[in-house]
Amino acid sequence: MAEPVQVTEEQSKRSTRDAILDAAFAILARDGYEALTARNVAQEAGTNLALLNYYFGGKKGLLLALYDRLERERFERQQALYADPDEPLSAQWRRAVAYYRQDLADGFVRVHHELQARGYADPELAARGRQRVSSWAELLADVVRRHLPAMGVSMPPEQVAIAFSAFWYGMEQLHLIGMSEDEAPFFALLDAVGDWFERQERRA
Repeated sequence: MAEPVQVTEEQSKRSTRDAILDAAFAILARDGYEALTARNVAQEAGTNLALLNYYFGGKKGLLLALYDRLERERFERQQALYADPDEPLSAQWRRAVAYYRQDLADGFVRVHHELQARGYADPELAARGRQRVSSWAELLADVVRRHLPAMGVSMPPEQVAIAFSAFWYGMEQLHLIGMSEDEAPFFALLDAVGDWFERQERRA
């Protein structure tokens, strides 16, 4: 007979903490910030209110922890996406678009914007938002530096990266308010960019 698995105090703590973060994500993705009360989070997580305060010190700490976890997960994913220097940019681009569709469907895009909007009145959350933009812009500037000169794009990588970031953020906002592809054909545009990358790669 197999020995029972021993759960350490640290594992139990991490499990409860993650359950609370998962619950906060689910509420933000489904119902928005107004529904994110400590009581609702505790109920969604199947835990008690005192544990939320114990692990996060309240709602503000919970928001910061959720922001950090989501950003770490998505940033690591994008780093892995662009890690292979021999993979064509067109293939990486199409995978990035597929990730975006997934992020829209699973609620990440909404949760990110709910958290970002809190930064209008909260300096700490605003700082998280600025750090996110800076980190992603640095990553994208490196991608531009590696791929676009061979395609005839000579703009400074930092300018291309920040312009792309602003475009993507605006696209997310319009998708979140329900703009259809007929009204705002963003996915057609993203596909066209991927096609252009592919043509330039063949010429190079």
